[in-house]
Amino acid sequence: MVLKWTASDTGDHIPIDALTYKRLASDYASVLDMAWWSAMIELEHTSIADLETRIERHFPNDLIIPAAYDEADRSDPKDRQFVAIFARRSVLAEMNHTGNEFGVKNVHLGMVTSHDWLNREARNGDMPDIEVPPGTVVMAMIDDGLAIAHELFRASRDTTRVEFCAVLPTPPDTARGDATQGRILRKAEIDTYLKNLTFSDLLDEEQFYSQTGQTDLAAGTFSPVSLRRSHGTHIMGIAAGFAPEIAEAARPIICTVLPPRVVEDTSGISLLPALSLSLQLLSKQASRYKCAGQPVPLVLNFSFGNFSGPHDGTSEVARLLEQFIADNPAQKRWMTLPAGNGNLARSHGVLQFPESCPEEITLDLRVLPDDNTASHVELWMPYSEHSPPPDYVSVTVTPPFGPESATVDAREGQIQALHDGEGRVVATVLYTFEPPPTARGLITLAIDPTASLKADAPLAPSGRWKITTRPKAISADQQVEVWIRRDETLPGYRPGGRQSFFDNGCYQRFGPLGRPLTVDPPDDPCPVRRAGTYSGFAGGASPMVIAAYTDKSHQLSEYSAAGPLTHTPMTPMPYRNGPDASAKADESRVLWGVLSAGSRSGSYVRLDGTSVACPRVARQASDEIAHWPLTAREWLSHAVSEHPFKLPPDTAESRTGAGGIVIPLDWQKNAAK
Repeated sequence: MVLKWTASDTGDHIPIDALTYKRLASDYASVLDMAWWSAMIELEHTSIADLETRIERHFPNDLIIPAAYDEADRSDPKDRQFVAIFARRSVLAEMNHTGNEFGVKNVHLGMVTSHDWLNREARNGDMPDIEVPPGTVVMAMIDDGLAIAHELFRASRDTTRVEFCAVLPTPPDTARGDATQGRILRKAEIDTYLKNLTFSDLLDEEQFYSQTGQTDLAAGTFSPVSLRRSHGTHIMGIAAGFAPEIAEAARPIICTVLPPRVVEDTSGISLLPALSLSLQLLSKQASRYKCAGQPVPLVLNFSFGNFSGPHDGTSEVARLLEQFIADNPAQKRWMTLPAGNGNLARSHGVLQFPESCPEEITLDLRVLPDDNTASHVELWMPYSEHSPPPDYVSVTVTPPFGPESATVDAREGQIQALHDGEGRVVATVLYTFEPPPTARGLITLAIDPTASLKADAPLAPSGRWKITTRPKAISADQQVEVWIRRDETLPGYRPGGRQSFFDNGCYQRFGPLGRPLTVDPPDDPCPVRRAGTYSGFAGGASPMVIAAYTDKSHQLSEYSAAGPLTHTPMTPMPYRNGPDASAKADESRVLWGVLSAGSRSGSYVRLDGTSVACPRVARQASDEIAHWPLTAREWLSHAVSEHPFKLPPDTAESRTGAGGIVIPLDWQKNAAK
């Protein structure tokens, strides 16, 4: 394969986001300029209504604001706010330039959405308050494949505890006209399906999920609900499941089903628009539940994570989650997040340049063959209050059997593109500056797939890519943090991604007895680290972040990711050094995972990971949130001291937080009032 690097031209304006720029600038043969993209934008000192007016002047009919935003939302010019939109490429390209006239400070693309799956005429209907009895706590979920007909989510044979379910991956119900994307199911409608589709005391669940929009096998679309085991159903069973015979009424469920196309992109690149819309929908619904005129508490579980991002609490996901928690000050809102499963993934590197250090540091990136998805590496510069920031380092990239790129410095306008023998771009190295509150430069290496089912697709070479970093204006006490985006394929999905990893020879994988080392050796000079593999979604100050432990061995699960976060002056307080606590996620090293709901009533399956540890804490939190006077994280620290799970005394706080907590899971026991 003949490879050649060239400098690319971004025009007069530097794009805000490297990945958005690359995706918009790429030649998508099947995506016309008139196609609709989902996107999340960040507005500064601009209302949604003002944005609509400005866009309409230049790009009429090229922007859709979802019906989930009511008139009050649209007229409020907040200092900063995240908004989910649908727009055409010309609008997004203009928004993605620094200094645009629309008040947009950041743009993040989701997926191309068919116009048949969007209802431009949708309007937000009346949402009267819902009076509930004392002791009620609303349980909220955002996940994929939620089998809402499972008996753990029912109050009886033909009545549900699911009060609201937004199914995003389905065409809108234009007759009702209350959703721009997807379909909204309310309790009365779900109860009708449960009653009408029950024959001889057995629910026809295939018909139920077909008629409620989650499955459509004739159309060839995929849904995890079609599988024996779905992530969302399992998680919701732990957090909010109760046996129907106890008729639990104090834990109503509101939830959103994410599109499978978004979930299968484990990098998280496509998640933000769907997550932003989901949070907006759930925030509006949660505010309706009141007791004696006051909103009842809410506990939301979001069992998703990623490897990348600034890891300093200022990422878009972290701030978006904080926006949701603060959206209704009158309502007490707690949230649980997983710490992440990347402890042994070799996805993180730390580059420091003390006086005794060599003049350059090379990270060996192993890009696997037969990888049908793109690979991305992010090099985050130190925080800087200066504009422009210092030119901290320079980076060159050498592909397998190819030439070294020209230098990409940490300053505006720096782009290198790698072309194959036919002149097609197969990799890009690009510098952008992430604006405040992050205020850090970012050099991104984006590598195309190494395999494809399309005969004419441009392919990047697999093998060892060398990323060489040389110091410039960086001081001895500063460091460059490097993360690889997630790239593997989830069970049941078929994008064919294979996770890239750092393959430096200095990295010590195993201990003297042959087991994987779960912590970095003392004084380890290798730039590839386990410390800092903590989920990039979980850096905010408010959520409870949960690690995973293995019950029988009384050890943290080997995959459970570690802190610390990168600390900058903009990191939200109170600062976190890693997870807040750890909860059960595995029975033993032999019997992995824990049992919870399968995709059909009566079935129970196993899943592991920090994703199944955090809903256990959410369940316990729902019993305590109404009575605890302090923050969620302070409650969790107290709960650990009340119900401790013994872990080795040398377990680092950056991996387990306050420690392990014992939380029994009993679906036959009513929730505490």
